[in-house]
Amino acid sequence: MTDTRPFDDVRALAVSVPQRDTAIYEGLLDRAASMGRDLHPLGTLSAPLARMASVQGHPAPRLTRPLVAVFTASHGTLPDASAGVARRVQSLSQGKAVVRGAAQAVGAAFKVYEFGNDHPSADFRNGPSLSERDCAGAIAFGMEVVAEGADIIVLGNAGYGAATGAAAMARGLYGGTSDYWAGGIDENAKFRQAAVEQGASVNSELLSDPLDVLRAFGGRDLAGTVGAILACAHQKIPVILDGYVVCAAAAIVHSLNPDAVSHCLAGHVTIEPAHRALLDRMDLDPVLDLGLNIGDGTGGTLALSVLQAASAGLATLSEA
Repeated sequence: MTDTRPFDDVRALAVSVPQRDTAIYEGLLDRAASMGRDLHPLGTLSAPLARMASVQGHPAPRLTRPLVAVFTASHGTLPDASAGVARRVQSLSQGKAVVRGAAQAVGAAFKVYEFGNDHPSADFRNGPSLSERDCAGAIAFGMEVVAEGADIIVLGNAGYGAATGAAAMARGLYGGTSDYWAGGIDENAKFRQAAVEQGASVNSELLSDPLDVLRAFGGRDLAGTVGAILACAHQKIPVILDGYVVCAAAAIVHSLNPDAVSHCLAGHVTIEPAHRALLDRMDLDPVLDLGLNIGDGTGGTLALSVLQAASAGLATLSEA
């Protein structure tokens, strides 16, 4: 009997993603370039439109059934993490968040996915955040996002302590210093930097493999985001990545196979100092740069609204 590990299926999914249709991609770019008497009315939006269309396998992107999915979990690096994430979920579920109004404005379904909020992942300053089995289970749960029947998905995160985990993951993947990846502009930056530094030392034997980096630092919500990205790739659903935390999860997938994030767009870049560095490593250009400092899906949903309008403009030009 073959000895299999929980991560084996995840690796298989990462290396077997469908390829984008390059003919559709180039065709849409050519159409956009030839429209408007060489005035380039879509500008830099042509590339993300072409990317989405080539993923879906249609001459133009279909953005009529969007979903904004926000993943939450509690991370053991912070005290009272369960109470902290409960407050965030309450704010999201009661509609007292910008992302709710933005989702409604673009006709998107909105759903919060809770990844064991009452059961914080382990404090990675003392050892791995998750066991391999628990991490694989969270990845599998994240894959359920495709069951909503969406044709495009915005992924956001409102996990409590997730930014610290994301910074530790980025350092684990790419090296560098803790203050680079866990910089920030708020009063908690020093705590994040110290936690990342300690976690990197304690979990040093898990830094050579992307999925081990994920389970060392990520928590259930980041593992779930990895699952969502992989499932969307196989279902040919374009993904709009939101803030730093979601992009750190995407970096795990990218490290397994760069083609496994070819269906992903960076909705925006936050003012988190290392966010753009993550995007650069994945060769992703943000659709928007609005100076936002939140990763709960707000920026990604605003990017979706722009892309919907651009797609409608492309259709109008095509008919002219």
